[in-house]
Amino acid sequence: MQSADVKSVTPDPKLERLERELRDFFSGVEDVTVAYLFGSTVRGEANSLSDIDIAVLFKESLSQEEAFDLQLELIGELTELLNTNNVDLVLLNDSPLLLTYNVIRDGIILKSDELERVRFETKIMSRYLDERYHIERHAKESLKRIAENGFR
Repeated sequence: MQSADVKSVTPDPKLERLERELRDFFSGVEDVTVAYLFGSTVRGEANSLSDIDIAVLFKESLSQEEAFDLQLELIGELTELLNTNNVDLVLLNDSPLLLTYNVIRDGIILKSDELERVRFETKIMSRYLDERYHIERHAKESLKRIAENGFR
């Protein structure tokens, strides 16, 4: 299936240029089925110390070693392309549920094999909805404990 031809959803010229560069880059990476731009850059909160957060979903057929090698290769190519060492590349194939959910919810799609993206997002959303109560309860308890005792 072909990648989605997605137009920029942001009026910010710097972000539009970044999206375009990343879409062009990922269109040539066969083993990435889905890619997102997320984090402070997308929220409009980036500053000079911020990194560029990118999340990718690799083809399931890649071995663990191939995925690791590709991740390193992509980090190198992205730091060169974007002319910064502040690139954070998240591999969605094995990232924590809450992080993955937030990427899906707030991220900008840079590349998408639509069938694979819908399957992946459906699976993550289902898992998140199943576990949401426990995630929120744990977060509330943790915040309460910190408020009462500080960071110990």
